[in-house]
Amino acid sequence: MADEDLNSSGVVVEQPTAEEQQQEEQQQQQQEEVTANDDKNNNNNNNDHNGGFTEDAGVARWLLLCAGVVFGIVVVGGTTRLTRSGLSMVEWRFHGKRLPSTDEEWQEEFDKYKKFPEFRRLNFDMTVDEFKNIYFWEWFHRMLGRSAGVVFALPALYFASRGRIKGKLAKRLALAFGMGGAQGLVGWWMVKSGLEEQENPYAVPRVSPYRLTAHMASAFAIYSVLLDTTMKVWPKKGATSLLSRLQAAPRPFRAAAIGVAHLVGITALSGAFVAGNQAGLIYNEFPKMGGRWVPEDIVDPALKPAWKNVFENSTMVQFDHRVLAMSTLTAVTALWAFSRRVPLSRGQRAAVNTALAVCGTQVTLGIATLLLLVPVELGVAHQAGALTLWSTFLWLMHTLGPKEAHKVLAQAARRIK
Repeated sequence: MADEDLNSSGVVVEQPTAEEQQQEEQQQQQQEEVTANDDKNNNNNNNDHNGGFTEDAGVARWLLLCAGVVFGIVVVGGTTRLTRSGLSMVEWRFHGKRLPSTDEEWQEEFDKYKKFPEFRRLNFDMTVDEFKNIYFWEWFHRMLGRSAGVVFALPALYFASRGRIKGKLAKRLALAFGMGGAQGLVGWWMVKSGLEEQENPYAVPRVSPYRLTAHMASAFAIYSVLLDTTMKVWPKKGATSLLSRLQAAPRPFRAAAIGVAHLVGITALSGAFVAGNQAGLIYNEFPKMGGRWVPEDIVDPALKPAWKNVFENSTMVQFDHRVLAMSTLTAVTALWAFSRRVPLSRGQRAAVNTALAVCGTQVTLGIATLLLLVPVELGVAHQAGALTLWSTFLWLMHTLGPKEAHKVLAQAARRIK
């Protein structure tokens, strides 16, 4: 039995025994352990909803900056291509080189350029002053790419030293860094194809459309990794965070959105083949081509095997891009109409509405670029529009929520308990 004692009012108070005190302490300790485990599980659940990524505002802002730099590089790359500046630098160095500053240095670079096909066949009457302009754009494009490496690497070391980059995030960022480093090599691999002598002595010197597409696809991939990771680590606090996880989009809508996103990506890649074949400089009319819905020279019998027409015949390349572009616009419009008939969160609906607006603008830019014989400004805007449209679908994919909504509900229920 417990010991008895009198309090100040003369009332008998039972004092717990040593055994009872020990049991009470054990129960309290167990309760503290349960609470700590619940907190840990809640944190893990938050990470699980982000694919194992920990939310961090500082890291998110840095990655958004990196994605913006890559976007800028893509825009400058389009300017470099459309001003026919890409073959002006005939050497590649890992660390880069400074811009020539004296007449002697400019003449030295110009003399190097004269040895290659583009000068001999196309720019044989070019002056040094004209050469300076195209050289600058290629130099700026390359140095901006190297600057992106610095913008990425130095903050990464800072955040890693403070334990803010670990687990899946560390692996994702290591992948992005490796892809960024390889992108410079892919770019030089592309440029080399335009410096080589071509079989047809009358052909306009240009880079391989396959290599140009690989270079652009690599840039899109790097940008996608950075932007997707930004959205994963961007903080979502309190009720907003929980609500966003509970509002997973209906599975049929999610499947439709993923399908349309694939179509957007394929259309962008077909645009790279248009650029690589300079296919925008023919059939500058819309919607028909040469007064026909299907042009007569859509298949070149001289191209063997026949499948090369899809990637090397300028007529078929432009035709395919037209069909894909209009198919994309139709699909995005249908997705928007579908979104009006299903329950979506405010963020999901905003992403769909933005996708429709950007897609319509991008198609309009493409038609205008074609009709006006590809002016540099419109061509660059069209290339930037492709990446903008792709960005809206990355955003949409992020807002659609987890694949298995019932898992989210179960985890939310555990948190409430």
